[in-house]
Amino acid sequence: MPFFKQFFKSLYSPKYIAAFRFQGIGKTIQHLFILALIMCFPTIFYTTLHFAGNNASEKFVIEKKLPILGMFNDFFSENGFILIPVVFLMYFLFLTFLLFLKASIFACIGLILLALAKKRGEFRHLFRVSAYALTLPALITIILELFNFTLPFHYLVDWVLTSIMLVLSIRFFPGFPK
Repeated sequence: MPFFKQFFKSLYSPKYIAAFRFQGIGKTIQHLFILALIMCFPTIFYTTLHFAGNNASEKFVIEKKLPILGMFNDFFSENGFILIPVVFLMYFLFLTFLLFLKASIFACIGLILLALAKKRGEFRHLFRVSAYALTLPALITIILELFNFTLPFHYLVDWVLTSIMLVLSIRFFPGFPK
């Protein structure tokens, strides 16, 4: 299945997310890398606006998301075209690391949920399912950041949404034979 079809299916269909557990790990890793790249877009957008127009609202967002750009604002104004891509690369790698860590944590939680639900599965299956369960909360985060809107307890909402997608997906795992 092509990436964009998988991306859209993982936004709303726990049944498809559960089916993605049989994919190769390469597709799952590709999904996490592209998801991290998409999550970088709001920061790149606001940074570009900041350096192009020096707008105060974009400056606030930049200092909140990438504080190093705010601390060295004068230095980046003069040498920004050289250093900003490096900062974006580091931000992308950091987001990728966080997505892999989050998928691993939810895979561990999924092992407990599998045992409670008396379903069959392995960590590798749950890692893949968790990676796709991260898609909806990540997209909501991207949209909120683009509109410069913050939710109270955003991370809690993010983790609850991911947990719901994971639980709904685990329902489609096979049970033990009787």
